[in-house]
Amino acid sequence: MSEPAHDNSTDDVGSVPAFFREHSEFLDSLTQVADSAGNVESWTQDSAPTSEQELLRGLCKTLDGYQEQPTCLDPYLERIVGQLMAVVREYVYAYHDSMDRQLPIPISTTRLDGVFELLYTLCKVRGYKIILQFFPHAVADVEPVFATLWRYSADLGTTGWPARYVLLIWLSLLAMVPFDIESIDSGIVEQPMIKDVDSNTTQPLIDRWITQGKLYLTRSGCEMEGAAVMLARLLSRKDAAARQPQFIEWAAREISDAARPAITGGSSGGLQIGSVLRINGALRVLCHLFSAMDSAESLAPQIPRLLDIFQLDAFGQNAVTRKLVAKAVQRLALLMLPAAPVAASRVHARPSVRANLDNYAAPVSASVEGPTSAGEDPAPDTEIPEDVECFVGILLQKLHDK
Repeated sequence: MSEPAHDNSTDDVGSVPAFFREHSEFLDSLTQVADSAGNVESWTQDSAPTSEQELLRGLCKTLDGYQEQPTCLDPYLERIVGQLMAVVREYVYAYHDSMDRQLPIPISTTRLDGVFELLYTLCKVRGYKIILQFFPHAVADVEPVFATLWRYSADLGTTGWPARYVLLIWLSLLAMVPFDIESIDSGIVEQPMIKDVDSNTTQPLIDRWITQGKLYLTRSGCEMEGAAVMLARLLSRKDAAARQPQFIEWAAREISDAARPAITGGSSGGLQIGSVLRINGALRVLCHLFSAMDSAESLAPQIPRLLDIFQLDAFGQNAVTRKLVAKAVQRLALLMLPAAPVAASRVHARPSVRANLDNYAAPVSASVEGPTSAGEDPAPDTEIPEDVECFVGILLQKLHDK
């Protein structure tokens, strides 16, 4: 009796899918959504058609089923994200163009809420770092995306947060463009829809960008994370290096001011939720910033204050805050450590023949005088900054945290 044919549709490990089984139906529905959402004439409406909303809910439900095995989506991510971002990019550019034309019926900010929610679901299931690889990142995208985020920021309600999150992480990618921000600043902050009416002075785009990110550091949920990543990448740019000390000073002041009620005993019930969000937002962006920086030279004036802040007793009341403190301390301590010396045998070849001969003669002469461990040159004693020892002490205390 012949064996039955093997059905790949049931090739699962337990209840976890082994591949993207619904890819055909998913891609067909996605094409229908892209065609419907890409209809420019419908962008003045407040909501998507019912058929499009039902398709989007089904797509999100399908993606949620792959949270335990998100790599099954990888072969299709480029096509999925590409179709969605093509619609979003066209929408962003349309809004940017409408700022000059002053359309009588403005483009709605809620029309593409379902598309943004689907993009957020992709980030939730597969991780924003993977999804960002398929986002457009042309220099011309910077100002339209910034202007759209600025418009969405006018109403920080309970709705629209998936759109704000997607725009924030998109700006975090655009913050890495290899051009000076000043060179791509066309004066968009002078537009009536963006210009700060309470200020008589005009801020450059990069300063307004930082201000925009600070606004989201007090938001709960994924908006805080998106803003922290965006600000860290923006401030780690060479043309933003002069703004790093000022921002770190602001973050330290934000943490101190928010923790003051618990330190002085003015709040008997512990920190309020607003204070906790301020502290966590500042700590989160510091974690990302310390990870993106190359050295701690620019942090020298702020290190004593940061050391005092990281030891505040007020942080013991919130588990997330304690975790962020430990992460910030660990990354700052690693940043302060001096670079390890490179052994002579690992030095790359030099353009000069004489220099190469001198380079390789040194280990030979050293081996005649006395062998070294594994054929390497003995590492000289490296002086570790005292502040690093203090940070290590904080980390040792965190080991008692249950």
